[in-house]
Amino acid sequence: MKNIYLLLTLTIGGLVQAQSSLNISLLGSASYMFENSDIWGYTDSLGIEYALVGTTAGVSIVDVSLPTQPQKKQFIQGPNSTWRDLKTWSHYAYVAHDSPFAWNTIPDQGLLIIDMDSVNESNARYKAMNFAIPDTIGSFDTLKTVHNLYIDEKGYCYLFGSNIGIGGALIFDLNNDPWNPTYVGIWDTYYLHDGMVRGDTLWGSAVNDGFYVVVDVSDKRSTQLMASKSTPNIFTHNTWISEDNKTLFTTDEVGGGFLTAYDVSDLANMTELDRIQSSLGTMVIPHNAHVYRDWVVTSYYTSGVQIVDAKYPELLVEVGYYDTSPNYTGNGFNGNWGVYPYFDSQTIVCSDIEEGLYVLNPTYVNASRVHVQVVDSITGAPLSNALINIKDAGLQELSSIDGLADLGTPSKGKDSLSVTLSGFVNAEFEYNWIPGTFDTVRVALLNVNNIGFDNSQSTAINIFPNPSKGRVQLSGITSGTYVLTDVTGRILEKGTIREENLQISGQFSSGQYLLKVSSEDLHKVFPLSLQH
Repeated sequence: MKNIYLLLTLTIGGLVQAQSSLNISLLGSASYMFENSDIWGYTDSLGIEYALVGTTAGVSIVDVSLPTQPQKKQFIQGPNSTWRDLKTWSHYAYVAHDSPFAWNTIPDQGLLIIDMDSVNESNARYKAMNFAIPDTIGSFDTLKTVHNLYIDEKGYCYLFGSNIGIGGALIFDLNNDPWNPTYVGIWDTYYLHDGMVRGDTLWGSAVNDGFYVVVDVSDKRSTQLMASKSTPNIFTHNTWISEDNKTLFTTDEVGGGFLTAYDVSDLANMTELDRIQSSLGTMVIPHNAHVYRDWVVTSYYTSGVQIVDAKYPELLVEVGYYDTSPNYTGNGFNGNWGVYPYFDSQTIVCSDIEEGLYVLNPTYVNASRVHVQVVDSITGAPLSNALINIKDAGLQELSSIDGLADLGTPSKGKDSLSVTLSGFVNAEFEYNWIPGTFDTVRVALLNVNNIGFDNSQSTAINIFPNPSKGRVQLSGITSGTYVLTDVTGRILEKGTIREENLQISGQFSSGQYLLKVSSEDLHKVFPLSLQH
């Protein structure tokens, strides 16, 4: 895909920075003395939107209802840790941290619970819970650290990568008393770095094993592994299911890693559909992906935020990005940690490790897609390795062994599509991108060996002038019929040849066409350029 860069000059904290962006603009920001980690969002009963920002020193709660002027409301200190994850249920925020620094003096918080109704008071109400978790031999272990957590729509909280067992998923019920969660079960077959749950299905990231797992959690006390599948870079960091539960998206947390889409409608036959990277650098590390309607919003460390149109997951198309970290590029664990795209306002908040909180305004664009089929105009056989070029969108692709290629862009409107292949006449014509659709175009290339000769009688045939304004003269054939098609093979006009000439209708726009002339024993095809 063509990389489109819109350079914005921004003044933040007295420093002038140049940011690369497409369909995302900056609204506001806030800096921190600490490094940042993950982020989540919360909306109170009055519609006020808050960013919950994890930092190495604790949790920052920021009012972003006026996005151009974020206001820090509370800071709740915790154990100093690189990792801090946050989610919400009812009017509570749930916070986990992992592996505190060796010099840390604050006790492990296990699961931190914050009453979001208290954020406008002088002191927020919160508490840490170090649950006693039973093991399989009748003893108990104390919950101290957790890497990630997720809360499903049924009010169950899943803690991933804890110090309990091998770090699978601990399950807590928040329904009866969200301030005092109840432990109800565990899945502990593999260490899970992260995960999410929809309905009765857990989609987990077994990062060290390099695959995602699908777990039946309908019975919280007897969870069952249903399926698993390796991801392209074998370091599965994050999983998120589409709104129709048919497509799973994963990220691999390695340099040059992918956001990957899978058809998971049949767990016995899960198949990869497509994969994509950030256009701002092929060695950038993807981190956390979240599905928002037809789009996937992903944080990439050194290149910021990416929006991918996944309406047709067999062809993922980047339609937006914003570089939160212009001081870093390529491989490395600097830059954007996490992103939250679920506010009703559609404001996106993201947490950059060094730069702090960003409040962004996205424009969710529907991508335009086209499925190109390249065939021989005479035999109809597919043609491989044909170079397909779509000029203004900056797209190039070679046709597959089946003569096929899929191309997509955030662009819309008129463009120029050309197809070239050695031994065939080039085809070029106007193409119109249509947002939100997956168009199909058939391009029939004319083999140069089929131009102007009758193999049976060796009679030379020619047409002139070419280019033509519509009136065409022929040599070597005095009567017969003609068929005019566009380069996709679609028939546009039929007629009769009289006395070595024919008249093409003037209704066709300027461009390249194919003219087939026939008599009793002559059948030849010519490339014809019309100019009006």
